Amino acid sequence: MLSDLKINELVNKDYICSCGKTHRADIERIDLSENAIVNAVEYIVSKRPRVITVICDENTYVIAGKSFGAMLETAGIETEIHIIKGRNGLNVAPDDAHIGEVFARISGRADMYVAVGSGVVNDITRIVSHRAGKNYIVFGTAPSMDGYASVTSSLVLNNIKESIPGQCPIGIFGQPDILKNAPFEMLTAGFGDVIGKYNAIREWKFGRDLIGEHYCPEIVDLVEKAVDKCVDSAQGLKNRNEEAVISVMEALILAGMAMGLYGNTRPASGAEHHIVHYWDVDCIKRGVEHELHGNSVGIGTVVICKLFNIVKDKLPVETEAIDPDEITRILKTAGCKTSPLEAGIERDLLKRSIINGHTMSSKFTVLKYLSEENPDLLEFAAEALCKEYYN
Repeated sequence: MLSDLKINELVNKDYICSCGKTHRADIERIDLSENAIVNAVEYIVSKRPRVITVICDENTYVIAGKSFGAMLETAGIETEIHIIKGRNGLNVAPDDAHIGEVFARISGRADMYVAVGSGVVNDITRIVSHRAGKNYIVFGTAPSMDGYASVTSSLVLNNIKESIPGQCPIGIFGQPDILKNAPFEMLTAGFGDVIGKYNAIREWKFGRDLIGEHYCPEIVDLVEKAVDKCVDSAQGLKNRNEEAVISVMEALILAGMAMGLYGNTRPASGAEHHIVHYWDVDCIKRGVEHELHGNSVGIGTVVICKLFNIVKDKLPVETEAIDPDEITRILKTAGCKTSPLEAGIERDLLKRSIINGHTMSSKFTVLKYLSEENPDLLEFAAEALCKEYYN
């Protein structure tokens, strides 16, 4: 079983699965040790590149990007560092403006790319390196999202959030002393992102049972192993316990590897992600800051679990029961937010996201099913949830 393999046993090999597919994660190295930055440089040197492009943001440049570049130069590798900067008082986003600027400003001479950062930096470096036809590694600075090992980048193009095909990094590195000292909202973001898999797996089973969608029980076991790692680490994460932080980081990498092994995001996202994408896009269009993706996903998971409870008796197949109160308890144990109000989501936006969230993806979810087969029930559920949260 895939879930019986250790994280480093999953990399760089074909796995003939009981689901009928052959899975592969094109990652060569995963290193979350106290010497990870040194090991990352040694790994790059072993690839004999002539030119390296390091991509980071203003914060991660200070945390690790500057020293990473200096170590590469000392090792005799020509290194250019590109620092992505925020725009108009807003944080860096994986949007067409920032991506375009990276393409415009880097030399294009790199034999290999290095992402120093987490979600946004990794997503941008993935797409830039993929388009250049070169490999990349990522040095993670926060356990904030599950995309480290993913094959897609979540990008905002023309104000629409899309999953754009890319590539896995060939190496994932992270150092405990850096990871545990990330801003607390980044720690909780990673936790929330993984907890969202409770509903993602339920949605996959829903698609399997209702429309005969292909389903891989071994990938599901792997994802559930990642979720279990997170749940067991909830209290420790809140206290910045190093072992707990590394467990969450491993869980995030496992979840990302599940997407890479399966070839798309089906094992890791469902309606809980789609309403969050709707919130993100709405905020982007209005030019306002919003919660980190994973923090919103934790909240979205509670919302969708409540929605399932409202509509479950009207669904044509039985669905897995997930208690929203238990999800809330787990999130709170880790210090996460659990309500749309805490994320600044207004009543109208919550309702619109429930009714229109299915437009964020072609993936089959409870929102897509209700929008097509029972829109009145979807409207009823959306209004009931709004009354619960806002009245």
